[in-house]
Amino acid sequence: MTPVAVPQNNLAHERRSALIMILLVLVALLLGWWVKTAVQSAIRPIEMSGYTAAVPDGWLVQEGAGDLVFITRNPQALDELYRLSQLPAAADLAVVAENRNLARFRLDDTYRVLEASPVVFAGQDAYKVSFARADVDSPGLPHVIEGIDYYFAQDDQVMVLSLEAKSETFVAALPRFQKFVQSVSYNGGE
Repeated sequence: MTPVAVPQNNLAHERRSALIMILLVLVALLLGWWVKTAVQSAIRPIEMSGYTAAVPDGWLVQEGAGDLVFITRNPQALDELYRLSQLPAAADLAVVAENRNLARFRLDDTYRVLEASPVVFAGQDAYKVSFARADVDSPGLPHVIEGIDYYFAQDDQVMVLSLEAKSETFVAALPRFQKFVQSVSYNGGE
């Protein structure tokens, strides 16, 4: 059997076609990544009870009652949510956090504080509480919900910004929540 010789111009044409195809695939992947990133980072401003915030676009927003100002929830993952609460001021944010944690434990005996400490968030003194609880009310097997509360003193009140998400998605949800925290401001209900 004699080897088949491929003409040189056909070989060059095949290489060029392969390179063009690889470039097209790379461009399509980059465009897809860009669109995904743009959609996921889209935000919209909201204003409730004197607070303004930038929430993820497409999330459900519900006005709260009592100390809860509002709650916003991811419609694709209803366990992922942000809360903004307003509490009466106290001399020490740690005392406010401890009282709130005790009240939450009384309502849900699966609630556990993982860590509580003073922090500086975006140049502002705050108190941070990391917590977890079991979601036993959802259908199917119970799952762990992780959360974080940031307490900020503001004049005659304490603003509490909270994130809750399933344990397996919590770390991925944290950067977007931190952007949300930085977007929140209070104009005193003017």
